[in-house]
Amino acid sequence: MFSSSSRLQSLSIRTLTIFSSWSLLLPLVASSPQTEPPTIAPTVQSLNMFGPGCPIGAGGIVQQIRNDTPVFLFTEWGLALPDVDDNTKDTVSKWCTEEISLANGPVGMQVRIATVTVSGWATLDLDTKLGLEVETQLGDAIAGNQSAIVGHGDLKENKFEVALATQPEDIWSACVGDSGDVPKIVIRTSLSMAGGKLADGQRSGGVVGGAKTDLKKALSVHFQPVWRPCSGSGHMWE
Repeated sequence: MFSSSSRLQSLSIRTLTIFSSWSLLLPLVASSPQTEPPTIAPTVQSLNMFGPGCPIGAGGIVQQIRNDTPVFLFTEWGLALPDVDDNTKDTVSKWCTEEISLANGPVGMQVRIATVTVSGWATLDLDTKLGLEVETQLGDAIAGNQSAIVGHGDLKENKFEVALATQPEDIWSACVGDSGDVPKIVIRTSLSMAGGKLADGQRSGGVVGGAKTDLKKALSVHFQPVWRPCSGSGHMWE
């Protein structure tokens, strides 16, 4: 069982060696193959995380690399109903915001976060729903967002995985200038669990995640960026 107290943690990682030639933003979206895509390998200047669902410290943040982009683990994302601090609650929630600053970006191109995949371990009663929401920001511009609901029937061996395709698709970052600095990328991922009211007046329950040291039950978040030239060629690469 987990406390729902909203403790804010912050994490700042300077020049991450795992992303020294950052393939996090390497994939590009292609409408039609015409020429070879340019090499895109910006470097991480800083990665900041804050929110009650964020990991504490640097250990165990990156679980693996999938499709050339990192999968982040969040062992702090434990949710439980009934809540151990207040059993009158019918909802519990946590969130984590990631702010990423990149250098050595591709001059004359712009980026958006197309898909955020959230997966993890959960037990949900029949009337309990798990809400997932992702919001993205590119520089000062509010960009794509998406949400989904996971129920008892969506779990397979107590596991779930949801790919959230952000909408709208036509909001991109500002163009990367001669400095190579990429507009700041901000991704906020939120989870909320709501119990349904039962015939006896009680609320249905559930658990998301495990102990803070249990990486097998940790929540994972994987985001997939796409790039395009700012103008001219009309190409988009994946």
